[in-house]
Amino acid sequence: MLVVIYFIVSIGLFLWGLAKKWYWLVAISYCLFLAVFVASVPLPGKDKTINIRPSQVVFRFDEYRYLQLTGIGCEGKLYYIDEQKQIYNELAVHSARVVTEPFAHTVGDYIFIPYGDYSGIRYSQDGGRTFKSIRVSESGGVRSIRPNNVNGTVVVNNQIFIDSNKGVYRSPRAFGTDTGVELMSPATLKYMEGSIRYSGLRWDEPAPTSLPALPEGYRGWHKWQCRYNLTEPVTAYSRYKPLQQLQLQLRKWIGLGQGASA
Repeated sequence: MLVVIYFIVSIGLFLWGLAKKWYWLVAISYCLFLAVFVASVPLPGKDKTINIRPSQVVFRFDEYRYLQLTGIGCEGKLYYIDEQKQIYNELAVHSARVVTEPFAHTVGDYIFIPYGDYSGIRYSQDGGRTFKSIRVSESGGVRSIRPNNVNGTVVVNNQIFIDSNKGVYRSPRAFGTDTGVELMSPATLKYMEGSIRYSGLRWDEPAPTSLPALPEGYRGWHKWQCRYNLTEPVTAYSRYKPLQQLQLQLRKWIGLGQGASA
């Protein structure tokens, strides 16, 4: 009701000023009309809370090195981060999934990170600065490891060991950073026994029948961890906020209350 009165008064003063040629009154009445209009017109947009893709540490090698996942439902972008060496490496753009089976990884130059479905392994030979991938398959390209037949994974002495229902898969012993990396099953090792490619110091250890023990003082996690329903709320600020603040001040000046119209 007060708004209507202000409009009537401002229009009346405007017309009276024109009739009397009191242009100062015309200016005052026009400013009053404009102030009442700005104070009462509904403005679009409000601040609101939205949820963005959260980031969480899903595996920790030690106090400096860890894997970070940014996504929803434990799937999304995966990063390897070494805060001490200032390494921030994106491993997967959007499709990485959390490994749910037991997993332990000692720290060394070699880093092994299985895909969520165990179809391949991302590996680094230079402490996480660069990563490559290898496929996990038997001869003929047949998939041999799947999550439902993996019992656990351990990385020690720069080698990865995956315990599956088909035996323990392992990579060769590491000798420098310019050697290739493969993952061999017990059956494949037996088949390739005597081959020049799979002889020498890198393959001279007998095929393991169980996962190796972790060293004393191991500081990493024994399993990936992920909060499936984690959300990260942020406030989305309206671009009309300065006008809303101006409107609120005008309403206070002319006695229309402190709440801005929406």
